[in-house]
Amino acid sequence: EAVAGAVAVALAAALATRSRGGPPPARPEFLRAVAARLPDSDVRSGLRIAARMPEHTSVRHAAEVLGSGYRMSGPDTVPYALWCAAGHLDDLHEGLWITVAGRGDIDTTCAIAGGVIAARTGVAALPAAWHAAREPLSLVVR
Repeated sequence: EAVAGAVAVALAAALATRSRGGPPPARPEFLRAVAARLPDSDVRSGLRIAARMPEHTSVRHAAEVLGSGYRMSGPDTVPYALWCAAGHLDDLHEGLWITVAGRGDIDTTCAIAGGVIAARTGVAALPAAWHAAREPLSLVVR
């Protein structure tokens, strides 16, 4: 399941990157495209459930159905995080706040959703205050 979750996140980031410059794929199609490339697993089942959720589904309901990390496992984090990302592929700021609203393992779900969205948008659109408040990045020595 951990491998299926990691593959799902990598696929989602690749699909998000590939769609740069054009309209974002619709949430159901995006999630189905990721699920279609996964081995039989609970992560794949969760993504298929996420893809069938109506557009008006609340964050709270999605978190309850898909899991938002309380069980700290791939099937309990990845479908929810990718559901959040898929609905906000053009808005990293909003995508992160929506992900936080599901509670659970917030740092993990936000890392997943944020990484996928940022693969499409980059981080330049985040508020300047967020950039100023972040921890300094270490210089990479080559």
